[in-house]
Amino acid sequence: MPIKINKRRKRPTKKRGQTSAQVKTSFEGGVRIVVVAFVVGAGLFMLTLGVEKIGTLSVFEVKEIQWIGLKHLTEKKMGERFQSVLGKNLFKVDIAAIQERLLAHQWIKEATVKKRFPNRILIVVIERKPASVEYEKGTLMGETVNFTTAPYLVDQEGITLQQGGPFPAKLPRLININPENYADGLALGTLAQNRPGVFIDLSDPKNLQVYFITPEEKMQTGLLHLGADKHAEKWLQFLEIETDLAERGLSSWELDLRISGMAVLKASEPGRSPNTLYF
Repeated sequence: MPIKINKRRKRPTKKRGQTSAQVKTSFEGGVRIVVVAFVVGAGLFMLTLGVEKIGTLSVFEVKEIQWIGLKHLTEKKMGERFQSVLGKNLFKVDIAAIQERLLAHQWIKEATVKKRFPNRILIVVIERKPASVEYEKGTLMGETVNFTTAPYLVDQEGITLQQGGPFPAKLPRLININPENYADGLALGTLAQNRPGVFIDLSDPKNLQVYFITPEEKMQTGLLHLGADKHAEKWLQFLEIETDLAERGLSSWELDLRISGMAVLKASEPGRSPNTLYF
């Protein structure tokens, strides 16, 4: 029987240089990390120095504030408010703070602030538009109307813009603005444009009233009750009756149109006692 001779397997020998290659690769990787970190750090350092240097350059000092959208407000007045911005480095100007100050102004509805390099600031504003003149009703002494304070100029949203006139005659004259029916007062005021003697009272949301007052003497000559709705329709009804009121030569009158299809007139004619008419 033949004898098998098992040949001893040779173990694989390590290739020369394998361990040193790994070490070399690891070393090179570490060197790269160090180099990259150094470059990044040096870059940030130089960037910081650059920003600080830029912050001292006169070329970036704000020389001008450019305004767009001013109508009622003037560049001179607004420029005085932001005088402190001039001469500042443009990189250090806080545009959010400027915008906040602008929006705090009662005449400014919207504002956008932008930097324009190298040395300008651009401000675009949208001003509020006057929509009415508000009076605070005082007392009625006989037929004389006394308002407690000077009138206010008010915008579409009910924001007070300024106090004291004179104000345009075409704006509606409103008494005691009430948020519940302010829109109704503005709508009726549009129908009664260019009648400075017409004052719309918004004190009672359930009964919009119109006072007719002579602008010079502040004497009340008429009072119109329009109720809570259909004010435009009732105003047109009043215009049909107004001619008749003038022809009667009434010294004072009170007309109630709150009942649909009916007009109740309480009037005083010169030399006669007040009477009530239904039509």
